[in-house]
Amino acid sequence: MRNVVAFLLEHFADVRDIPQPQDLGEMLEDAGFEYDDISDALTCVHLLDELPEINQSSLHRQQPALRVYHIEELEILSTEIRGLLHFLEHSGTINAMQREYIIHALMHLPYDNITLENAKVLALLVLWAHRSELPVLIGDELMSVLHGKSTMQ
Repeated sequence: MRNVVAFLLEHFADVRDIPQPQDLGEMLEDAGFEYDDISDALTCVHLLDELPEINQSSLHRQQPALRVYHIEELEILSTEIRGLLHFLEHSGTINAMQREYIIHALMHLPYDNITLENAKVLALLVLWAHRSELPVLIGDELMSVLHGKSTMQ
C-alpha cells in the first residue's frame, strides 16, 4: 500500500484531484501495482471522503483527551501503532479526528496489513488530505516509510 500512497502523493497535488475509484483503480493497475495494494489504497481513499474539512487553527485549540481502546482494537493494533498515534496526537501533528481516521482505516485492512508501516502511511495520507504542515523531524520519519530511508542528510 505504501507504494500506491507514494504514487498518489507524487501525482496529485490535492486529494480532490484524485479520479473516481474505478478510474483510479485502472490508473494504478496500468502503473503496475498489485490488486491487493490497489484495493487497500482505494479503501483508505474512500474513507477519506468521510472526513470533514479541518480548520487548521483548530488543530492547536483542542483539549487533551484520553483515548480508550476497544478490546478488539487492543487485539489488532500493536503497542507500536498505538504509541505512534499517541505521539503524533500529543505532538500536535494530528488531531483526534485524524487519529480516529487512521484507526478506522487500519481496522478496514486485512489483518496482515495492520502494521506500523501502514499506520505511518495512513498518517501521511490524512495529513496530505488536510494539507497539513509537518514539523521537519516528524515529517522525515513519516516520509521514510515511503522512501525506505530518512530523507534528511
